Amino acid sequence: MADVYYIWRLAEAAQQIDLLAGFLATRDADGPVALRESAESARAGRAAVAAGRLREALDRLEALRRHAARWAGHPHHPGEPDAAEHDARVWDYAKDMLRAQLPPREAKAATARDVLGALHRLRREICACPEADERARADAHHLAGRGAMAVEIGHLGAARKELGRLRALAERYAGDEDG
Repeated sequence: MADVYYIWRLAEAAQQIDLLAGFLATRDADGPVALRESAESARAGRAAVAAGRLREALDRLEALRRHAARWAGHPHHPGEPDAAEHDARVWDYAKDMLRAQLPPREAKAATARDVLGALHRLRREICACPEADERARADAHHLAGRGAMAVEIGHLGAARKELGRLRALAERYAGDEDG
C-alpha cells in the first residue's frame, strides 16, 4: 500500500485542481487561449494524480493557481479555505484513493454500523467518567476518530483494532469505579 501521507498529498492536489479548473472554466473573459491553457493544465494535472506523479500534479496545480490569481477578489473566486474546511474537502478524495489501495473486501453495513456505534458509545462513556483525566478524554476522542476513519475507508479490521484499544481504555476507568 502506498504511503498514506503521499496519498493525502495526491488527494489535496486532485481537489484543488478540480476546484480551480471549475472556477477557471467559467472565466470566458480571459479568451479562448487562456481557457484552453487552463483546461490543458487541469487535464494534465488530473492525469498526473491518476498516475501517482505528485511533483507533476503540483506543478500543474501551481499553473492553475497563477491563472486564478488574476481573478482574486472576484466574488466566486475559491480563495483559500481554513484548515478544517480544507481537510473536509480533501478527505473525500483521500477516501476514494485509499479505498482503491485496499484489497477488495465484503463490507457489511450492519457490521460497520455496529463498530461505529460501539466506538461512539465508548468515547461518550469515557468522556463522561469523572475519574477520566484530560489525557484519557483526548485518547478516547483520538481512538474513536481513528476507528471511524478506518470504517469510512472500508478497513473494518483496523476499526476493530481501535475499538479494542478504546475498550481497554474504558476498562481501566471502569475498574477505578469498583476499586
